[in-house]
Amino acid sequence: MEEPVTDLVSQRGWIKIDYRHMRWIPCLPVFPDGEDRQSWATGFAEAWWEASGLEHDERHVKGMARDLEAVHEQAYATLPCHLGMLHLPDPRLTPLFVGFGIWQARGDRDSQLRRLVRVDEPGLEKLPIVDDFTTPALGPGLRSLAYVREGQTMMGFLNYAWRSEAHETALRVFTGSPDLGRLQRAIPDIDELTAGITFIPR
Repeated sequence: MEEPVTDLVSQRGWIKIDYRHMRWIPCLPVFPDGEDRQSWATGFAEAWWEASGLEHDERHVKGMARDLEAVHEQAYATLPCHLGMLHLPDPRLTPLFVGFGIWQARGDRDSQLRRLVRVDEPGLEKLPIVDDFTTPALGPGLRSLAYVREGQTMMGFLNYAWRSEAHETALRVFTGSPDLGRLQRAIPDIDELTAGITFIPR
C-alpha cells in the first residue's frame, strides 16, 4: 500500500513530539555521534526489559534488539517518512513503527489531507473508515483506518493528516500491521501520541 510520495519535504515547518516514556521508543533516521543502530537497539532493549520487571535473560534482550534493528532498517529503506517512533508498551510485543511524513502544504487543503490519509487508495478491501480528528495543538485533521489484502494476508493501515498554513506544512502520521489485533490495541496510544505533536518552525 505504501507508494513513493511525490510531495516535497517542508521547507518552513517541522514537528516536535512529546510522548510517554516506556511506551514509545524514538526511532530517528540518523543516530547521534558515538551511536549506531546496534547500540541504539541494545540500549533500549536492556532498558525496556529491566523496567518491565519481567523475568528475562540475555536471550530476551538480544531478541528484542534484533527486532528493533530490523524495524529501523526496513522502515527507513522502504517508507516515505522523515521521523519515526516505535510503540512498545511491553517488551514481549512486536515493535510497531509509526512514521511521520513532514511535507510541503500544496494545493487545496482538504484534497491534500484526503490524499495523505489514503482515502482513495486503490486495492482497499472496503472503503476506509474516515473520521475528523482534532488535537489542541494541530487543530482539525483526518484519521482513516483501512484494510488491504496482500496475498493471503490482511493488512491494516492507520493514517492521520493535518496541515498548518502558517508553517506551509502538511503532516502525515501512519502505521500498518498484518496483526490486526496488535494494531487495534495500539490505536488509543497512537491517538494520545498525536495529541503531543506540535508544528514548529524549521
